[in-house]
Amino acid sequence: MPSFTTLMTGLHPLRTGVVAHIGRHRLADDVQMLPQLAQEHGYVTMGVDNLVVQGQGRGSWFARGYDHYSGYLYKPFSNQSAQLVDRALSLTEEHADRPFFMFLHLWDPHTPYGPLPPYDTLHYEPGAVLTTDKMAEVRALHPEYYDAFLGDMKLAHPDDYGYVVAQYDGEISQVDAQIGRLVEGLKRCDAWENTELILLSDHGEAFGEGDFYFDHHGLYDAVIRVALMVRLPGERPRRIGALVSTEDVAPTLIELVGLPEPEYPLTGVSLTPLISGGASDVSVRKHVVSVESTRQASLSLRVGPPSNLKLILPIVEDLQGEPIPDYYGRPRNPDPLLFDLASDPGETHNVASERPDDLARLLAELEAQRAEMQRGTGLPDPVRSHGLTLTMDRFLTRLDERR
Repeated sequence: MPSFTTLMTGLHPLRTGVVAHIGRHRLADDVQMLPQLAQEHGYVTMGVDNLVVQGQGRGSWFARGYDHYSGYLYKPFSNQSAQLVDRALSLTEEHADRPFFMFLHLWDPHTPYGPLPPYDTLHYEPGAVLTTDKMAEVRALHPEYYDAFLGDMKLAHPDDYGYVVAQYDGEISQVDAQIGRLVEGLKRCDAWENTELILLSDHGEAFGEGDFYFDHHGLYDAVIRVALMVRLPGERPRRIGALVSTEDVAPTLIELVGLPEPEYPLTGVSLTPLISGGASDVSVRKHVVSVESTRQASLSLRVGPPSNLKLILPIVEDLQGEPIPDYYGRPRNPDPLLFDLASDPGETHNVASERPDDLARLLAELEAQRAEMQRGTGLPDPVRSHGLTLTMDRFLTRLDERR
């Protein structure tokens, strides 16, 4: 919910207050979503998604501005992505003669992993990465959690680490095939040459980073660094290494197609100078602030070239002074982490004690960003007041109920 709210508003989670998945805070009524802006500009607006219907409707703001919204309950271990693309193609064919805005949310590359054949073995070589010792190491982090978590996936080879990783890769390939179907469908109805397509993920996946496995918690780059692909008619493919954020997508689309701008300032910046080639890779934004507030709380500040530094700040207590444990329910170390991504892209060596000046500088910048966002809302710190709705005990209970 935080990532997609940011994507659709161009506002940082600290600015909207939506910082937790299925949290208690709702998006303010006067904040406009991309489909609302497109609808006001004469576009037919269509959504094929699950955000409104999950959490017993607590994400109802995701339906704002849609002429047609198809809500689906997430069903792992199924061909649901094919069904979603079928629906998306039906809508585009029906409205291909008019300008349209569509949001299509495919969520197969997500736990629990369960790609269908042939994708379940597409990336798996039996015995190639058979690491039962590795799986024992994973389970030792929190035996009750990982026994339940891996058991929920109904894996054919639950003790083969390579097999588990291959299931995630298989889900990516499964969705990739559906994106191909979508593009072919747009071509069939003669909409492709007039369509701007943005493809991205709202998170990555951890396979050991920060002692997280098979999920997306922690603000390590494995989770927060995602691919962003922008296809514009007539533009040749280029790879751009700029530091950008999902909060930049809305202002980019607003400028590209001339949508009306909201009356309030956006925290995101338009990427059109990068897309047009008129700006260098380092000139759009200097840093990205990330936040997590579901099952543990953290902030991070990622700085682009030339410094390429990354600060992760654990949030260890709420506004009432009550402790906020880590992902596994343990007391959490409050010390900040500092990584030099140029020499340590895997974020394995904390250099906070070795580079105190850099640490102090990034902490001050992060605090300045937090303070500026909070002044804009006039509300208490949302990370310490609105999040952490899903504790370890509740998560394990959900797994038991689903099994």
